[in-house]
Amino acid sequence: MALVYPNSYQVGMGNLGFQVLYKAINSHPRFLAERFFLPDSSSRSGASVQVPMSEESSRPLSDFAVIAFSVPFEMDYAAVPGILISAGIEPLQKDRSAQLPLILAGGVSVSMNPEPLAPFLDLAFIGELEEDIEGGLLFSALADILDASDRRSDSKDDLLEKLRNIPGVYVPSAYSFDFDEAGQIREIQVKPGFPHRVRAVKRLSPDSGVPVSVLFSPEAEFGDSLLVETNRGCGRGCRFCASGWIHRPVRHVALSRFHDDISLAVAHGKTVGLIGSDLAGHPQLEEVLARILELGGNFSLSSIRPEGLTPEVIRLMARSGQKTATLAPETASSRMKQIIGKEIPSARFHDLVGKLVSAGIPNIRFYFMVGLPTETDEDVEAISEFVLESRRVFVNASRPLGRIGKISVQLSPFVPKPWTPFQWAAMPPASLLEKRLRTIKEALRKEPNIVVRTESVQDAVAQAVLSRGDRRISGAILRQACARGRWLGAFKEEGLDVGRYAHREQSVAEILPWDVTDHGISKETLAQVFLKAIGHKVEAL
Repeated sequence: MALVYPNSYQVGMGNLGFQVLYKAINSHPRFLAERFFLPDSSSRSGASVQVPMSEESSRPLSDFAVIAFSVPFEMDYAAVPGILISAGIEPLQKDRSAQLPLILAGGVSVSMNPEPLAPFLDLAFIGELEEDIEGGLLFSALADILDASDRRSDSKDDLLEKLRNIPGVYVPSAYSFDFDEAGQIREIQVKPGFPHRVRAVKRLSPDSGVPVSVLFSPEAEFGDSLLVETNRGCGRGCRFCASGWIHRPVRHVALSRFHDDISLAVAHGKTVGLIGSDLAGHPQLEEVLARILELGGNFSLSSIRPEGLTPEVIRLMARSGQKTATLAPETASSRMKQIIGKEIPSARFHDLVGKLVSAGIPNIRFYFMVGLPTETDEDVEAISEFVLESRRVFVNASRPLGRIGKISVQLSPFVPKPWTPFQWAAMPPASLLEKRLRTIKEALRKEPNIVVRTESVQDAVAQAVLSRGDRRISGAILRQACARGRWLGAFKEEGLDVGRYAHREQSVAEILPWDVTDHGISKETLAQVFLKAIGHKVEAL
């Protein structure tokens, strides 16, 4: 099996999900995975590379009977058909022969909404890879079907028919979409025997393997770190966060289940990188951090909510030599905190800034979003005021130490995501987003020790189109794969209405492209949360 990450070797090898999938496939007695990445202009050996070749054996992609893409991010979509084209494989499913290879994809973005990539795929996997999927492993079922088939006469349609009842398997060719004059989905038609909605697989077994790094490379992001996913899911209910909704229920991994992994990593001089959507809620967080230090190692943490930054955690972070603490207020005004469902008082963050700096962690990083539903100019100005007050606390705490670090402010435009209450929300016009980003940058421009970075508005708009798109945007994805220009240019050349996908508040009564999937949360529940958040009267759907 070819396992493909649609980005560079550096990025792909730093992705924990890709590594977990690689281990799972190679642990299967009937499959062997070889890795592929987006071809660079030159390989690491210095030779020119245009055709994707496997890392393990330098075999071409076209040699493999099954080609599996791991796609966690929408902005990598163009690389899926791009890599197929580079390998001499027809990118569109309808143009490929009825025989192998079988092209499939999975990953967070595909699980949320498989439709933008649907025309390129034979099947998509919805959900989390599980070692025991209701008595049958996906790869076991796939191996059984491939072994039983006559590859000279059995068509791919026959194979897909046999896969239709495997949990998590979505076969795009079995679904067709009818659109009305306004461009909205009128009806989703499903071939007989296929599920109307594919239920996402959840990794719920207490015996499931702990997601940890299995390969290390100095060229990879986090190449010197053992990444450990200590929890999956989050029960906080932030209305913009897909991870908190699609990965429910919340699952924390006990220290005993990954203790041996961190012990071995520390013995080999690796830093332990703890990741999870709710690190603050891990019941053994302090114990985990203390144990890493007792073993003689160091650790790093992804962004963590204030309630997780206890005095003991802060002390352990400082002992570990961490130079930067990352906090994600997302917004600053009390009104917007209520809107997004993340009601942590600003004073709590300011208090933490003082404690972190006083403990010996000199730098603070803040994450904010701009363009959230109902946001006003006053809400944007509140972000600048928040940062300025943080700086005052920051400077006062730094002064007794005789040194001062910096405050990094990362500003990102809000992007509506499927399977969140804000999936129906409109993204503000690009011009307004640009104006609000400039407002914050200008307010902080002359302040010492503050660095402001902003994500591209055009890229954020493109991401919104790719996130909420249907299979009609596949033409733009294919065009982007061939031309590698700007996404918005590809959308325009394909005649797509960007405003329709990104800047329109959708009706909660609309049929959505991702209604073919089921993540265990009712559409009615999400709609009620959304309408309540933006102040609409909540009515039954």
